Amino acid sequence: MEIKELVNQYGIIGVISSYKSNLDLNKTVLELKINKLNDALKMVELPDNIINLRLKDLSINDLVKIDLATKLNNDIMIIGNLFNSLNSKELEFIKKLLLKLNKEYNKKIVIIDNNVQTFFNLSKKIIVMQNKSILYETDDFYDDNLYKYVRCPKIIEFIKYVNKDNKRLENNIDIYELIKDIYRSVT
Repeated sequence: MEIKELVNQYGIIGVISSYKSNLDLNKTVLELKINKLNDALKMVELPDNIINLRLKDLSINDLVKIDLATKLNNDIMIIGNLFNSLNSKELEFIKKLLLKLNKEYNKKIVIIDNNVQTFFNLSKKIIVMQNKSILYETDDFYDDNLYKYVRCPKIIEFIKYVNKDNKRLENNIDIYELIKDIYRSVT
């Protein structure tokens, strides 16, 4: 299946690959083609006073947000490198924003990252790509074949280790659910 078909079917898909932003770092925020600039900045939680700053003077997490702001009017939004560019609080905010854009505004979203944790509670389909071809696709974060291409997150590694002899814990991707599950299994 082609990526366009997958994103139309699932709404939000995760792609394990490298992402390179196409922002011109010599431009200011004001020079970028962003419709309703002040509303877009507010939506991605950036202050209005950055509009005259050059992109090369912004932090990496601000650049990710600016990249997202430039794509808010696209039907299919392609963003990436969220895990290494944002702290956990900002990553959770962007995930909620992307889910809202998908559900309320029917935006189709492709997230490109090399870390599977970016797709937790966001993507229903994960695709591994290399040289513009799909190597593998899955909808299960506990799929062993997925981790032949990318590093396994610690939470999944832990649950697989605990469950290697017999199943004691549920397949969770949320740390709080894991803690509750451990508590239930001990008592």
